[in-house]
Amino acid sequence: MPELQEIDIVKELKELFKKGFIKSLRIDDTGIGYTFETLLKIKENNEGEPDFLYQGLPVELKAQRDNASSRVTLMTKTPYWEPLSPKEIIEKFGYKDKEGRQALKITLVADKFNTQNFKLEVDKKKERLNIIHKDFGIVSYFNINELMDKLRTKLYENLLLVLAENKKEGNLEYFKYNKAILLKKLNETSFERLFKEGLIVWEFRMHIKENGTVRDHGPGFRVSRLHLDKLYSSKEVIFDETKSYEEQK
Repeated sequence: MPELQEIDIVKELKELFKKGFIKSLRIDDTGIGYTFETLLKIKENNEGEPDFLYQGLPVELKAQRDNASSRVTLMTKTPYWEPLSPKEIIEKFGYKDKEGRQALKITLVADKFNTQNFKLEVDKKKERLNIIHKDFGIVSYFNINELMDKLRTKLYENLLLVLAENKKEGNLEYFKYNKAILLKKLNETSFERLFKEGLIVWEFRMHIKENGTVRDHGPGFRVSRLHLDKLYSSKEVIFDETKSYEEQK
């Protein structure tokens, strides 16, 4: 693990909050996290290492708009495309999207089939997580041990969730960082439970381009932010200038 900087995150958040709304430094959905990391001089980290130290504790950082209904990405992971390739899956089970392309953009859960007749299913004997179609059967699969390794690497043991109020003025977005929740001790048993309850989903967004190749927008395991804390053994609100998070739960 590289040497991490110690950050008094509560002190930094108090100073940022005094500044009010801060213009996003990146014009896309990732602007909220990129802006926060830049203000705190935290380098973008895609190597599966924690982002900084808080009171000696290595933590991973995630930032989200406090009114967001979208899910938080736990990890991105591509399955083993066997017995069908992505192109075969799209051609066989896909549909025409708004641009007239053959596409398949779906969300899968473990507790029921979706409207396109797909679901996830655990095969403990083979230690696989299968992607199955109601009529066809298994179309591809994940290795469960690889999933757990990726989960530990991506989320790390402790997570700091920072929330922000946002507003837009034209094409520009502004953030006021107003809450921080420290989640400690990632619990893999809880991951399995939330997965079986259908609260953790796997999404993929793919279409076939004009040249016949597949455009993959990045498949990922995601969970609602309101259930994120259930993946950890303890939760502590370390900074709070709003009650919106608790009111939504």
